[in-house]
Amino acid sequence: MVTIEQLQAMINEVPFVKLLGLEITAVEEGICHGRLPYSDQLAQYYGLVHGGVIASLADTMVYMAQTTLNGITKNTVTTNLGVNYLSPARQEDLHARGRVIKNGKKIIYGEVSITSASGRLIAHATATYLRLEYDLRE
Repeated sequence: MVTIEQLQAMINEVPFVKLLGLEITAVEEGICHGRLPYSDQLAQYYGLVHGGVIASLADTMVYMAQTTLNGITKNTVTTNLGVNYLSPARQEDLHARGRVIKNGKKIIYGEVSITSASGRLIAHATATYLRLEYDLRE
């Protein structure tokens, strides 16, 4: 299984994700936890965390969860991301827990819950990834 250090190193190699400031805090089989420190650079004009930042966090955290099962690869692409925004993300850190629900030969499907530092549920999302290396005859 991948380590927190390996995932953090991977984040630091992806310019956009590095810009977010995401920190991996824990890994388990099929699960990854992370923290996104609040930054004014991630806010929209009301001072809330921008919805695109929350969507990016969701997508990244499900990807990180799948690496705990499949290793760090570059053979997956996001085919669907659905984000339900449930509460505004105010000026506090966000915590995310990504979890793989299906780790198939062609499709990986997972979910993520994003909460505020004070424990309020900010968003719930699902993500689907397509593995690029599979036998089309299967």
